[in-house]
Amino acid sequence: MIRLKSLLLEQWGEKSANANDTRSKTSAEIQKDKQAAVAKAKKDLADLEAKKEKLKKEKKLADDKKKADKIQKDIEKQNELKKQKADELKQKADELKKQQEKSQKVEKDANKARAEYNKERDEKEAELKKKKEKEAELKKKKEKEAELKKKKPGYPPDEDLPSAYISDNWFGPISATGNGYEPRGHDAFGHGHWRASRKNSDGSTRPHRGLDIKSKAGDPVFSPMDCKIKRVYRIYQPGYKQDKCKYLIGVLLEGTGEYLGYVFRIFYVKLASGYKVGQQIKKGDAFAIMQDLENRCYPPKKNGRRMTNHIHWEYYKNKYVKGKDRNPVPLIDMKKPD
Repeated sequence: MIRLKSLLLEQWGEKSANANDTRSKTSAEIQKDKQAAVAKAKKDLADLEAKKEKLKKEKKLADDKKKADKIQKDIEKQNELKKQKADELKQKADELKKQQEKSQKVEKDANKARAEYNKERDEKEAELKKKKEKEAELKKKKEKEAELKKKKPGYPPDEDLPSAYISDNWFGPISATGNGYEPRGHDAFGHGHWRASRKNSDGSTRPHRGLDIKSKAGDPVFSPMDCKIKRVYRIYQPGYKQDKCKYLIGVLLEGTGEYLGYVFRIFYVKLASGYKVGQQIKKGDAFAIMQDLENRCYPPKKNGRRMTNHIHWEYYKNKYVKGKDRNPVPLIDMKKPD
């Protein structure tokens, strides 16, 4: 502002200096010159004000730019700090991951060592158990052999059957009595073992074609394998023993699936309700009912001795052929073939 006033005074001085030269001008011309000088001064003042405003704006822009630059620098600094922090966190995370992987490896190795130890221990225990079972089985066999020697001469060795049915045996139990394969043994009507001697009406003898297994009249009879009910028929022809045994029934079973090739004839049983010829049945199905032998077909003798109620079980390979029966005893404790 002071600068502006100085400029105006200088202009006014110049004009005063030249005043003597303009004395000869008319009053109107003088007035006009004054007005022109005032207008020019105002214009110069306005220009100065404009320059001043421009300078203010430029200064404000410069200040704003400085502020913006400072803010940008602050942002860049914060970003750099964030990046450093993120790098530190990533480094810590990587270290933690490595520690976890190391810990997991140690645990995995420990589990592996523990599993190997347990496996070795279990194998030793299983081997020891198997050895003890074998020793117990051998001891039991010797005891039975000794017991058989004490019995009367002629006692059939085939009666030395397993004392307990083992659930993982390949063939299931047939009877609901005892272990499912408890032998009939010897009673008032003879022996029930395979190939025991039987007398014909003419005095000749024939071999017993099956193995007799104890069972109670009315008890369920179980299928020892997966099979098909191939045939049901009467065991004795009309006229045999005054027809008193004509009620007795036999069932022919043919193995299926993994039991293909095994054929059984089972006597003195009748099909249970819901079962019929041609039907496929499973191992363990109660497909039949035990009939009454000891009171109807073979009533007690005068001395009171009677026949042991039993299931007659015959075994054939691939198909039933008369006279081609096989010993069924080995099937009782047979394991599933590999």
